[in-house]
Amino acid sequence: MTTLNSLCRASEALIPAPFGFLTLTSSKEEPMSLFHLPLELLVLVADCLEAESDINALCQVNRLLHAVMNPYLYRYNLRSSGGSALLWAARYGMYATAQVSIQEGALVDTMDETGSTALSWAAREGHEEVVQLLLETGRVDIESQEFDMGRTPLAWAAENGYDRVVMLLLQTGHVDVNSRDYTLATPLSLAAESGHEMVVELLLETGKVHVDSKDCTGSTPLSWAAEMGYEAVVELLLETGQVDADSRENTGGRTPLSRAAENGYDAVVNLLLETEEVDIDSKDIDGRTPLSWAAGNGHETVVELLLETGQVDVDSRDAKGLTPLAWASTNGYEEVVKLLLDTGHVDVDSKDLLGRTPLFQAVVNGRERVKDLLLATGRGNE
Repeated sequence: MTTLNSLCRASEALIPAPFGFLTLTSSKEEPMSLFHLPLELLVLVADCLEAESDINALCQVNRLLHAVMNPYLYRYNLRSSGGSALLWAARYGMYATAQVSIQEGALVDTMDETGSTALSWAAREGHEEVVQLLLETGRVDIESQEFDMGRTPLAWAAENGYDRVVMLLLQTGHVDVNSRDYTLATPLSLAAESGHEMVVELLLETGKVHVDSKDCTGSTPLSWAAEMGYEAVVELLLETGQVDADSRENTGGRTPLSRAAENGYDAVVNLLLETEEVDIDSKDIDGRTPLSWAAGNGHETVVELLLETGQVDVDSRDAKGLTPLAWASTNGYEEVVKLLLDTGHVDVDSKDLLGRTPLFQAVVNGRERVKDLLLATGRGNE
């Protein structure tokens, strides 16, 4: 027996009618519609219901019941679950629901189990109108941090590229543009890592961001943008004149140039080289240079750019004794092998710490065309 039916029996007046409609009978004669009841009694009916879904079902019967009971439903939600309707509306961009929820007294800074507020959800999901609505209450904690990552609404909007939401938050004048999450990442770092050019530009225009801030890995916004290949973001950051173009990460000692070279982002490599502020031959913790990374991954254009500087040690050895030629030979990158051989500065017979030559690597890995190139030099026969 449902709560609604129990209520009907207890009142000795309300009974379920066909298709779920409710009727009132004072005798065995003609039924009278439920909505002929005084409004006070309708609210009393709702008070006796135990679930929001029951109240919501009552609201859906017709327009009159919706008009009378819908505000009550929101107040009930506030009493029973602290205003979860507002959190739901903010997360899914339901402006009208959020508006009514606030009008009926929802606490705008109510948190869910993740510590996220309505503003946090709206900013995270890019719901501009809901963000505006919440900000206009003047009662939101604009710097609230959720539990999982410790990110503010600004950080979430920046990471996800919602530039109009970022603009709204910045216009309040009350956000910390350098707030850090649990990984020490700032909104600028998150936007740069995700390649959101417009957001990066908005943050830089405040004149308040720490452009070269480092997260827990020692990576800067420039490091992230270079690693991910976001040319426009790299250019914006370099134009500030406030970045260390040769900064190193904490653990691996990688530079922005090293990351861009590894991933084959030639446009980013070119931008970094043009600064003339990078160590083109910098070695990471494994002794690998940008050339080593580019050669090992077969990025021909990047290899060309690095060789054209005339400042690279073409035959540099890493911690395992492997040269760029050895890496390219191992992985079978014929065009890169040609470029390196054409410099005339590589030792074709160089051996790594285990005594293996580039030719040996080409043979055991089945790189026939590379093997032929090495043999054609008249060297590399060991």
